[in-house]
Amino acid sequence: MDRGPALLGTQGLLAGKSFTITMEGLRIGREVGNEVHIDDGGVSRQHARVLLHNGAVWVQDAGSRNGIFVNGERVPDHKQMKVGDQLTVGAHIFEVVPGASTTGPVVPPRAAPAQKPAAAPSAAPSAPKWKIWPFVLVILLVGSFIACIGLVGSGGDDGAASAAPAAGGSAYSLSTMLEPAPGTVVPPAGAGSVAAPVPATPTVADALAVVAGADPSASLANVPDAPPGTSSRELVELAQGMYDSGRLSEAKKQYQMALKIDAACAICKVRIERIEVELAAKVQQQFDAGMRYFDSMQFSQAVGAWETVLMLVPEPTDPMHVRAVEYLQKAKDASRGR
Repeated sequence: MDRGPALLGTQGLLAGKSFTITMEGLRIGREVGNEVHIDDGGVSRQHARVLLHNGAVWVQDAGSRNGIFVNGERVPDHKQMKVGDQLTVGAHIFEVVPGASTTGPVVPPRAAPAQKPAAAPSAAPSAPKWKIWPFVLVILLVGSFIACIGLVGSGGDDGAASAAPAAGGSAYSLSTMLEPAPGTVVPPAGAGSVAAPVPATPTVADALAVVAGADPSASLANVPDAPPGTSSRELVELAQGMYDSGRLSEAKKQYQMALKIDAACAICKVRIERIEVELAAKVQQQFDAGMRYFDSMQFSQAVGAWETVLMLVPEPTDPMHVRAVEYLQKAKDASRGR
């Protein structure tokens, strides 16, 4: 069976490495987590995406700063590629190569060795053969014993600290993955401070689900229609300007309006996904900051953090919006009662 076409690094940090192109696509960029990770300052965090669509290879510019080039020509949006084409990302060059066969060459069987004449039976008894199953059983028993020790050990001081959030609720787990915004001083929770309200179901999936959806086109029903006569390309250009100025929610709406006009706008889907992830991170960061401010009795700062959450997630029925409204009211009540 043959694999699909692949990207082969011919120049740069990934020279000699091959990446199979799939229908899900290969993300190329400086950010860790991309299928094609290039640790180079001249490459954007989300630089480009190469995917297989209807049997053809397509490349999309994911909003990179320095652009992408196919055979030396800049690609402003997306372009179909063929075997032999060269893709340039910064100082790194890749070539589209045909898929490699997963079945190796057929090797003819060797001739069976000539049978030696049977030796005369020896009077001495043969050595006993070792059986492997007793060793496997011993290994399984030792592994189970070590696992039990680990579970018992987790009940100590460290285990109590990690289990405490589960008992009484905790801030969203994404807070351990995000750094505070530049210039934001978030004090640690101190002993004897006011107990902070906590979310009901703190899970990573719940946090990401605040604004990020699995399918960018799934929520288009509530997106307003574009003004008459407006083209999808005009909306994409407008959205890019909003994104560059930090207006993420407005940029997302413009991309959704463009996708509503042109369902085949692949670059719209790519950029909507990226904006949703960035929005989720900012919402989670502000929510966790509000929790820590409340815990240190800095109620005005907590109010500001949760009001930012409401601005980023304006839908009243969104779970994060509902929680932010609840804790915002508690912070205001606590501030008046001081």
